Amino acid sequence: MKVIYLSICATLLIASYKSPSVQENHPVPWAESESGRIQVEGEKLASAAADTYKGIPVEVAGIPYSYKDICGNHTIDYIIEAEYNVMSTSQQASFNNFKIKKFVFDFKSDGSVMLSAVCGYDKTPAGGNAFYPANPNYVHEWLLKPAYHTHLEGNCSLDRYDDIAVSQAKLNEMIKNPSLKRVYDILLSCAEDMDYDYNQVGIRVRFVTPTPLVGVCDDYSNLLINRLLAARIAGVSDIVKVSGKNHAWVTLKYNGRLLYLDATWFDKNAIDETGTVVHTPYKDPRNMTFDNDIFTNHGKHHIPY
Repeated sequence: MKVIYLSICATLLIASYKSPSVQENHPVPWAESESGRIQVEGEKLASAAADTYKGIPVEVAGIPYSYKDICGNHTIDYIIEAEYNVMSTSQQASFNNFKIKKFVFDFKSDGSVMLSAVCGYDKTPAGGNAFYPANPNYVHEWLLKPAYHTHLEGNCSLDRYDDIAVSQAKLNEMIKNPSLKRVYDILLSCAEDMDYDYNQVGIRVRFVTPTPLVGVCDDYSNLLINRLLAARIAGVSDIVKVSGKNHAWVTLKYNGRLLYLDATWFDKNAIDETGTVVHTPYKDPRNMTFDNDIFTNHGKHHIPY
């Protein structure tokens, strides 16, 4: 059933970095470039036409897509934002002419991802007679292993970063089509208008006020079907609710191709420390895809053949 998503602890980020070669446990300093290419905090991603983050080039390896194809996904955006924030802390101000030259996402076949920041800085005084020699190509690495989701059946699947990235790229391409964009908008509306009723699985919680629609996977699916039928989208047919292994989702055909839609798992609610269901904007692109392998490998779907 519905998983409770937890935030990644900031200390995990720091602990998982490869230590700098210049000194163990010494924070990597920062100085904003004089050219002003590093944009202010909180600014949106650079134009999707460029593979950049805050004006810094981003390369992608391990999947047949570039950063402009996968940016806009919460998981991918969170990772690069966290790396950028660590690299640009005020503690790093002691390095001369420190700048981030580029980021590199390297997606591994086991579902993990290595994010590297390639940086440069000049010879830097470090107090007394000590100094750090200039390093034009210092590499800061962060390896994120895929994680398991836990729900009623226990550990159910790897949360693969390569699947997330590939699905986001496919979704971005799909919704360039007006009909599929309409399907996506309806799926998004269901996830935004409903929260999962954890009381149905024995967990007593309170819901946000004003309370949205609440329910379980059947209710998510029924709401999605009703809205899809009412929309009468060109090319869409055979809208069906599929049930199996204590879960329900929706399939439809678009011009003969089968599309998988799971409004329950597309949504990502969370429970805060007071036991309140907090609606989040985070949506999982794997749950709207033509790709049966990614859909089923996400781990919550048992499609009868």
